[in-house]
Amino acid sequence: MKASVLISLTTILFMQGVKAQTENEDKTIATDTLSEVVVTSLLRPEKITRAPAAIQAVTIADVEHFAGSNVGELLSRLQGVEFTRYGVDGTTFNARGLNSAFNYKVLQMVDGRISTAALSGNLPVFNNGTTIKDDIHQLEIVLGPQTALHGPNAHNGVFNTITKDPRRYPGTSVSLSAGSQYQFSGRFRHAQKIDNHWAWKVTGEYATGQEFDFIDSVYVGMPSKSIKERNVDYDFRHIRGEAHVYYNINPKTEIVVSSGASNNNFLQVTTNGRNQMRGVTYTFLQAKFRSPHFYANVYNTWGDLGKSYNIPAYTQVFWTRTQPGPAMLPPDEAEQFALNSTRFKEKSRRFNADVQYNTHFSEAGLFLVAGLDFENSRPNTTDGTTLVGEPNAISVSQLGAVLQLEKKLSTNMRLIGALRYDSNDNFKDLAAPKLTLVKDFDQGSIRFGWAKAYALPSIQSQYASIRDFFFGNGGTGVAYIPNNSQVNDPNSVVSTQPLKPEEVDTWEIGYKGQPLQKLWIDANAYYGTSKNFITPSLPVGGRALSVNGISVTHNPMFAGTENNGTLQGATFFTFFNYGKAKVYGLDLGVNYTISPSVQMALKYSWMNAEFDENDANRDGVISSDEKSINAPNHRAVALLTVQNLCKQRLALTFGSRVVQKYDFYSGSQVGSAEGAGTRTPPKNFNYGPLGGFSTFEMSSDYRWSKTVTLNFNLTNIFNTKQIEFVGAPSIGRLAMVGVKISD
Repeated sequence: MKASVLISLTTILFMQGVKAQTENEDKTIATDTLSEVVVTSLLRPEKITRAPAAIQAVTIADVEHFAGSNVGELLSRLQGVEFTRYGVDGTTFNARGLNSAFNYKVLQMVDGRISTAALSGNLPVFNNGTTIKDDIHQLEIVLGPQTALHGPNAHNGVFNTITKDPRRYPGTSVSLSAGSQYQFSGRFRHAQKIDNHWAWKVTGEYATGQEFDFIDSVYVGMPSKSIKERNVDYDFRHIRGEAHVYYNINPKTEIVVSSGASNNNFLQVTTNGRNQMRGVTYTFLQAKFRSPHFYANVYNTWGDLGKSYNIPAYTQVFWTRTQPGPAMLPPDEAEQFALNSTRFKEKSRRFNADVQYNTHFSEAGLFLVAGLDFENSRPNTTDGTTLVGEPNAISVSQLGAVLQLEKKLSTNMRLIGALRYDSNDNFKDLAAPKLTLVKDFDQGSIRFGWAKAYALPSIQSQYASIRDFFFGNGGTGVAYIPNNSQVNDPNSVVSTQPLKPEEVDTWEIGYKGQPLQKLWIDANAYYGTSKNFITPSLPVGGRALSVNGISVTHNPMFAGTENNGTLQGATFFTFFNYGKAKVYGLDLGVNYTISPSVQMALKYSWMNAEFDENDANRDGVISSDEKSINAPNHRAVALLTVQNLCKQRLALTFGSRVVQKYDFYSGSQVGSAEGAGTRTPPKNFNYGPLGGFSTFEMSSDYRWSKTVTLNFNLTNIFNTKQIEFVGAPSIGRLAMVGVKISD
């Protein structure tokens, strides 16, 4: 069931008059009002103290006090969230380890809409989406396996964004932010309730800045030698906006029609280098119907890679075409040839529809939710440059169903069970159960549960065909002729073992509540087993013929030679499943109210893993990169907030973030203690392990008048060396100041 169900039920709850905070209360949420924060961890809303899941919330207060426009930065303050930053603009997040440069195991949603890219990678769009900061009501991170409630790829968690309802937040605002690295953001929002039936809102933003200088290594020639990336563009830019129309048929039934678009330039870190993303667009059109018992949601999502290209490939092609020989070109022609031959050409779309019914059997103490959803992905590479087959040749559909029952066992005991079933064109009979027992108290709850989840291989992992030597491994696998086989003998053709979904099942126990008047505790412990990891691309000795039955062509450089009909020296790259891991850890958050105006928060996360059968490349040796958790064992955050200064106009927050040093492996991207400071082809330069830093930050929020608010953020105050991601620079000191004018 998609998070649209959650959003619909939240709105219904507010419309039915369940206690909610006023706008002023929203902007001053302290530890003693956490019990009033409403989150959507189940298929209906819950106070955060009763939510039967490990869930963290970034409230409207946090968002309003933040001077920048990239709200992803606020996730660094949450326990259980593995926040990483690979640039001024680039922020990513994960949960419970096993991360990579292409992480699609955290499902990203906005207002009931899956907001991961419709493009073949199916990646979270992070700061490249259509929602602006000034229109965010709340961000919610639900940690752990969530497939049973949210569908495939809610594997490590769900990142859910809820925007402001124009009936609850009417008015006009204009905001400006500016800071170091030439950062600038201009935003506007207008929302209006016309009458008891109609309301609408529009939003928009223009944001620019410049990344830190950083040049990675690229290998060229035979034998390989390392050269610098060519012509890296450090400037980033985002243009985005949305429009929404709300119509109330009656006080409890509504229709909402929404649309949005964004156009983005940015640097993207991948498993084999960086991509220069230029003119990348995301667009959506959505219609929702909500009533007390029924919900329907239909939306289409589009994506276009514009004029983006892979920087290592572009550098390699330019270098090759400017070397003496018959293929040598003048520099201008070599430049254009390199851009044309390494550019990604993809215009894809995804269609989603879901319906849901809920009812409450009060005498039986039973709440039921049932739903169906459908998804169709149509990646279109326009000329077959990144996927196999002709344009529009690939279409993948999926049908899912979910049933959730919540049974009241006693006055303060609940049992929640959910079961989801999915049938994908390429992956049949996928079942994900979830079971949780909750004991409620006056100010909190204890929960104990088990859940299973899966992450489907991306369209790219299944159907890739990049430069005719890098292929996906979906469906029936890659049919190929192995080296030392007869090329004209049909019996020589073999197939790879096609990819299976990654799986995880996890046991959890948690407590969230107020044991003392001024003290809030949020603790969660988990133990899970993961299997069928998807490898980075690995070499296979042979000549590829087809992927999932679709014929492919060969790159002459890797197609090998034929000696008396025997194939020799051919190579192609593809993906495989491998291994198992037992992942376990603890997340702990403590909030303490020192006085009505002073609050302190301490957040700590510990995680570890044990690996088994993790010989990804089948060489008989389990190497360091095949048993790396790709996350720190220890990380912590401390926050001190002082409010109501200067006649209750000023609020200050001081914070510290500690991240333990750790190794990270993701394809050719390596950051590890072993081999630090060296290059080992085909790996990129190893700048050493990630993390290993303690940084400090501060922020302020000053309400100049009823209509004018000033903000200021300063991160990494002491300019500490702070490398958070492979293939990325150290994140230096960053300052941002903002002003918001609202009626």
